[in-house]
Amino acid sequence: MLRKLPIISSSAGFGDIISSMRSQKGLCVSSKFREALSVATGVTNIYLTNSGISAFYLILKAISKLSPKKEIVLSAYTAGSLIVAIRKAGLKPVLCDISLDDFNMDTGAVMNVLSDNTLAVLAIHMFGIGSRGLGTLRANLPRGAFLIEDCCQAMGSIVDGSAVGVSGDVSFFSYNRGKNLPLCGGGSIATGDVFIAKAIEDQMREIPEISFFGKLTNGLRSLAFTLFTNPYLYGLAYPLASRFREDAPPGDIEARKMGDFTAALGTRLIEMMEEFARKRYDNGLYLLKGLKVLDGITLPEIPEGFRPAFNRMPILFKDLERRQLAKERLSESGIEASRMYLRPLHHMFELGYGVLEFPNACYLAEHLLTLPVYPELKKRDLDRIIRIISGAVK
Repeated sequence: MLRKLPIISSSAGFGDIISSMRSQKGLCVSSKFREALSVATGVTNIYLTNSGISAFYLILKAISKLSPKKEIVLSAYTAGSLIVAIRKAGLKPVLCDISLDDFNMDTGAVMNVLSDNTLAVLAIHMFGIGSRGLGTLRANLPRGAFLIEDCCQAMGSIVDGSAVGVSGDVSFFSYNRGKNLPLCGGGSIATGDVFIAKAIEDQMREIPEISFFGKLTNGLRSLAFTLFTNPYLYGLAYPLASRFREDAPPGDIEARKMGDFTAALGTRLIEMMEEFARKRYDNGLYLLKGLKVLDGITLPEIPEGFRPAFNRMPILFKDLERRQLAKERLSESGIEASRMYLRPLHHMFELGYGVLEFPNACYLAEHLLTLPVYPELKKRDLDRIIRIISGAVK
């Protein structure tokens, strides 16, 4: 297939990348990006890191200075790198099941695993869909426990009229390739809590600047990502690129400050963030409307007042053979679909749970297929996705 739509894409143009490479170096670049992020998120204190997962790790180290508690509650279906960060921080992951309504953590299940040793609950906005009931959850946390928002897949999403990241005590974002603001690297921390902000500032002083090699490769990675997510070049490169998927969690996390190039590119692209978010929402809504008539799949419910900037569109196939057929037919038609995370967390790591625990998370991992929704997609692409899936499940 000469032309193939990737599951993720770059929203940066070559002009954006070249201009960012030429931008002024140093504090001014980072300051501009922090100011832009503060406006976009509505949160005062912003800290820039080399990745979303390092941002999470630094949050954990910071709040550990504020409380002796050790347990971090999170949903059983999410990125395995979160477990790596929790363990590296010397803390204990405690899992809860997800809801098959919106594919996020089940707030009722969270309540059942809270304890006097709960340091924080991690609310993950999976697929860009905002988690529900965060206000109620925060009000019922044990004394001294924190609410952390994982917004890595949800930049630009709105929950009850507010941007994601403001409902918790602290939040973090990722700007890696495939994220809603894809800079091919980088992350950020946002908090309005002065005590957490002070603790994070202490952590930021301890981490090094990005290495010379990292500075050198950041721009080249962005150029390559923009180049090879072009559908025609991706079609040519797909047989090779498909062999290099990152399926396993990282062995370790190296926390560094964000590089100048990433901050400069972020400052340029965040001006278009609302446009990106609106397009992701419109594309996702179009798929939901086109697929909701099908009996063989389950779609996420979007509550009133929520505007998800979909990172991908998740759908669950009741019949696994139909899911595989849909994936194959999409590929034959030049559209990449993805399984996302192949296993729930308690199947990736030895966490003290039985393999049959968290049945909803297990079901999601087994039955999930995700579809592209990025801003560059055309209506004809979305119509083709709907037509192929409809044919596969009938």
